[in-house]
Amino acid sequence: MHDILPPAKSCCENLDYMPQLLHEEQGLKIVKNDRNRFCVVTLHYTADPSKRSEAWKKEAMAGLSPARFAKEYEIDYEAMFGEKVFPEIVTNSSKIIIKSPYPEFSKYLPYWGGFDYGIRNPSSFHVYTMIDGCLFAIWEMYEQCKNILEFTAAMKTCPYWDRIKFIAADPSMWQNRTHSAKTGMMMSVVDQFIEQGISKLVPGNNDEIAWISTMRQLWGNSDDPLFRILETCPMMIREFETAVFVNMTEGAAATRNYREAIVDKDNHALDDCKYFMNSRPSYESKKIQYPNMWKRWMK
Repeated sequence: MHDILPPAKSCCENLDYMPQLLHEEQGLKIVKNDRNRFCVVTLHYTADPSKRSEAWKKEAMAGLSPARFAKEYEIDYEAMFGEKVFPEIVTNSSKIIIKSPYPEFSKYLPYWGGFDYGIRNPSSFHVYTMIDGCLFAIWEMYEQCKNILEFTAAMKTCPYWDRIKFIAADPSMWQNRTHSAKTGMMMSVVDQFIEQGISKLVPGNNDEIAWISTMRQLWGNSDDPLFRILETCPMMIREFETAVFVNMTEGAAATRNYREAIVDKDNHALDDCKYFMNSRPSYESKKIQYPNMWKRWMK
């Protein structure tokens, strides 16, 4: 068990009073806030005698970074602030980043796309495939979409274009409207892409927490990571390497639960990967499975 409420020190830091200590022993601390009469209980894992050994701690830390262990077990609310989101791409780069010579990708493999749309910021389009249950990012287009006609023409130069089953795209494309370069009329961004023959777009799932959890599963086995990136996708590699968690102020951390979130900067390739991963086939069974909602593109 972990803490029930945030530690009293964090709740009252920088205030002109201190909470009343009611009880303290190894792993357990109870304090009372005289202003609101709340009792704050902090329960550390060492309250259990069977969990006080170095052997137990070593076993509990297996598969966790020091910062994550500090957050989950040592009740350190700031441990993950500014922490690298995907340290595996650095510590296990030789297995995750595929360098030349690249594997052959047969025309019989399934191919999918992920697309994050941007005008002022870069748009990011990647193509993904799967071999024996392992997902690969194999092709990258990363540039601003200043002109939809030119941009869609460049998308179609992808050597895997005709094999792509669907493209999980930025869901805002279905809401945002701009003037059509062809007709001058107001249209949604996605309709303008469809107008240029990009007909396999589907709204991507924007659940970042679910995607981070998926990535941890895919990269959980350092000997056999289930998501790999070709070196021909340098912007995706860079964004995975530089992604960090959002910092929270001490006051915010003390008054509400810390929610893992990636700093919203230079994350366009990560977003297109997120849209795809949250909509992708299952990787667990080592067999290619298609999501039911995409069946009309699987013919």
